[in-house]
Amino acid sequence: MESLDYDRNALLNKTNIDPARFTDPNGTLSSKEELTFYQNLFDVSNDPSIYLKAGMTLNIGAYGLWGLALLSSPTVGKAIEFGLQYIAFSYTYNNIEFFSNKHTSSLIITSSQSLGTLERPMIERDISAIYMIFTALLQNTHPLNHIRVTWNSGSDDESALYQQLFQCPVTFNCSINEVVFDQSLIAHELPQKNPLTMKLCQQHLDQQLPTIKIDDTMSAQIEQYFIRTPAFKINIHECAQELNFSTRHLNRILSNEGASFKTLLDKFKQNLAEQYLSQTNMKLEEIAERIGYSDAASFSHAFKRWTGLSPRKYRINV
Repeated sequence: MESLDYDRNALLNKTNIDPARFTDPNGTLSSKEELTFYQNLFDVSNDPSIYLKAGMTLNIGAYGLWGLALLSSPTVGKAIEFGLQYIAFSYTYNNIEFFSNKHTSSLIITSSQSLGTLERPMIERDISAIYMIFTALLQNTHPLNHIRVTWNSGSDDESALYQQLFQCPVTFNCSINEVVFDQSLIAHELPQKNPLTMKLCQQHLDQQLPTIKIDDTMSAQIEQYFIRTPAFKINIHECAQELNFSTRHLNRILSNEGASFKTLLDKFKQNLAEQYLSQTNMKLEEIAERIGYSDAASFSHAFKRWTGLSPRKYRINV
């Protein structure tokens, strides 16, 4: 931002960030400090697209070991799986889900917390960051098929900027924020694949994870499995296999934690459904498909069981 002539003191105002931390390789920032900086930049720049542009500066090397692991993955699909599993090492403040069907795959972005005026900027930064990651993985400047966002285009200049940056169709005023790419890319082998490097990166990230992830219960590990797995594929047998347990042993551990796979899955689906109902204009049929139900009626029945309200009444009340 200084290279764009923004004043450092204005950007660090009320963040309590000592500039000396920027030269400390072990220095960290709290979420509050970071978000205060982001709000300062948004206010000082007076540029509604500043985070769309800022995300384009996040080359894959900026992510350290997380980025190197993605580059070293055998396929795009494995890179996505790894990226979502270790999403805590990225810069996102949002929930990012992978979804796939016969023809297209996509990453869907929803706000995970109340960010106020930063909600859209943080989503825009993630869209740009995803584009940059795909560009690095595929060594291709046109990796995406389509981008959909929930807000209206403020002007022709804004629409043109999107087209210029991402080189693909961009549709505004949609029901979800979604980055769409060709389904065939999932099996695409990456030119930089290196199983040993990927394994070493994973080991280092596993060592660092406890310092940023407080909850390391089995329930939390299963929730991470839910996040990185398409809803229609979620099942306890595959989950147990990923975690190197038998299904019986997994159930026993969950029982000791006062939980069950079904209750965790129901809670996960409920949270997703509530996000979609409150933050998007998606139709019930779309939401049902996204969270693994065959039709809107089945989804509505489950949602009423979870909340006591029909999806339509919930949407009206929020």
